[in-house]
Amino acid sequence: MISLKTFYDEHPINEAEILRKLEAEGIGRADMRPEDLSRYDQDHYGGLPATDALVKVMGIEPGMRVLDICSGLGGTSRYLAYRYGATVLGVDINESRVDGATRLTELVGLDDKVSFQVGDAAQLDFDEGSFDRAISQESFLHVADKEAVFAGCLHILKPEGVFGFTDWIATEKLSDEARKTIAETFAAPRLIGFGDYGAMLEAAGFVAVRAENVSDEWREILKERLEMFRSLEQETVARFGRERFDTYIRNYEFFVEQIAAGALGGGRFVARKH
Repeated sequence: MISLKTFYDEHPINEAEILRKLEAEGIGRADMRPEDLSRYDQDHYGGLPATDALVKVMGIEPGMRVLDICSGLGGTSRYLAYRYGATVLGVDINESRVDGATRLTELVGLDDKVSFQVGDAAQLDFDEGSFDRAISQESFLHVADKEAVFAGCLHILKPEGVFGFTDWIATEKLSDEARKTIAETFAAPRLIGFGDYGAMLEAAGFVAVRAENVSDEWREILKERLEMFRSLEQETVARFGRERFDTYIRNYEFFVEQIAAGALGGGRFVARKH
């Protein structure tokens, strides 16, 4: 079973790969802009349009303080700062991702608006009412105690604050064997259904829960993403070894098969604190 740390420490989308692509375009570190990074640092399905769709429903506005939960390399955090004028704190359990996010943010001069720290999504250690908005994208699949995540989000949001996220959903077509394989290869210990997420948000105390099934959108996006990962063979093998690349592609092929079969899908969820 792969650990969450290894899964992201050896991920094909990483700080070095982002910088390599930009340098191949002739964009040096001294000349790099946030917009340049955004072409390669969006490690979630659908890229910037997907973030825009989530932000539109959440109502993120200039001056708001936003918590980006499981922020990874910080692509969403930086985008919320330079595109929407938010002040963003990103938290991620993986120290190497936090370090990379911090360096990339400093590189494009956004460190006055965006910062990162190591933290556990299920143990959000912030004062009550610290944030206007909380956001996350395809991350809670990695968290077993989702109830603790939602309770923490409710606590850290201001009254009328909004929590929005996207995540994997499991359907009745997902077999026990496939569920076990996904858990072992994607560090996804507890996949739940579309309706389960809405019920869980309400149980945590959120109101005005809005849920949208985005599985159809994801089917094509994930096929394209698989091809993108395959295209990184040379770079990934050089950085992490042949075995890691072959294993990652094999596992991702299985994941895409489950999406295509309707056993896995995606959901977009937005809810408000009363």
